[in-house]
Amino acid sequence: MKKTRTSPPPRPRPRPRLRWSAAAGLAAAVAVTTVVATARHAALARAAAQPGGNGQKLSLQFILFSDFAVTFVAVTAVVFIAATVAARRARRVTRADGAPAARRGRRAAARGW
Repeated sequence: MKKTRTSPPPRPRPRPRLRWSAAAGLAAAVAVTTVVATARHAALARAAAQPGGNGQKLSLQFILFSDFAVTFVAVTAVVFIAATVAARRARRVTRADGAPAARRGRRAAARGW
């Protein structure tokens, strides 16, 4: 009897979580930087005029760029982590066969826990 080989079932495509997280981070960074550059310009100029700990002054562009970069990285990381946790929880809840969670042992599954 000849065995027929079948291909494995197709794997589900991964969601573009990082792409969407980066887009959210970019939007938040642009919004925060725009607000700081327009509405809070006087306070920003005052902060740039004061020398730092080493006696050097920071330019307005450097302050705005560092604000943009920190906001982008922080929001992207938070959104990515939240999306990953939500996807894992949703995957655990929606099992097709209603099998118990993977962490439970055989004894717990046999007892119906």
